[in-house]
Amino acid sequence: MTEDAPGAKSGVDGESRRAAIGAGSDGEGRNGIEMAIEGMGMDASTFWATGDYGIVGDMWAAPGRDLVAALEVRGRDAVDLATGTGVTALTLAREGAASVVGVDISPGLLAEAARRAAAERLDVRWLEADVVDVPLPSDCADVVTSTFGLVFADHPERAVAEARRLVRDGGDVVFTSWSPNGLFGDIRRLMSRYHPDVPAPWHESVAGIRDVAGAGATVEEREFDLVFESPEAFVHLMEQYSAPILMARRTLGEQWSAARAAVLSAVRSSATPGAAGYVCRVPYWVTTL
Repeated sequence: MTEDAPGAKSGVDGESRRAAIGAGSDGEGRNGIEMAIEGMGMDASTFWATGDYGIVGDMWAAPGRDLVAALEVRGRDAVDLATGTGVTALTLAREGAASVVGVDISPGLLAEAARRAAAERLDVRWLEADVVDVPLPSDCADVVTSTFGLVFADHPERAVAEARRLVRDGGDVVFTSWSPNGLFGDIRRLMSRYHPDVPAPWHESVAGIRDVAGAGATVEEREFDLVFESPEAFVHLMEQYSAPILMARRTLGEQWSAARAAVLSAVRSSATPGAAGYVCRVPYWVTTL
């Protein structure tokens, strides 16, 4: 579908819970997760290094690879914002981009990305920086991408503006975000029950995306197959290695048991047995500027 342009104790404070659960906006363009990270006394780099994104992120690596496959990247300069462990940046390099820069705020994730690049002998420059303030010159790239990354920036309008600053005239800015219509939307809504004042994320709706990215943004819904050993194994991985869910487990305390049961039920309802384990068809948005 395409929309074309016209652990801790249960008595933890509300701001800490918001860090684990929130993903909305404060009405001034600030992302709920990042607002909450501040409330916990953590910086974004520390938060996103919590757990092991390399383990869980690989489960939803397909959208990053598919994003690159849908673009013409050979011989073009590319920048991947909020690159994480480098899935999209490495794909850009494999597909023949003239140059690739992967930008992320977490040195730990960049170290893993660099390890993966070295293992494949891929030439990628890794740059530690916030996506709202990238130390690269204007008009330095033909392609700017971000896979489930830029959308979690504090002040997302600034992140989008920075992506536009980096791209040359006639170039492509493309980013992905989770759709509310699948498993991750279900999980987000389940977790939001524990902090009902946090609004729905701006990047879950076409209208919200255009509010931030501009009325000219083209938004398309795509899908991929999320594969895991079993629903129980998936939830276990998320609560051990995914920063938002791991922090929810820590901050909800005694309430985590009920929250976990609800998440597990949602996973069971969404997944079907397959040859390689369980398969869940997950929708997501692809936004092109």
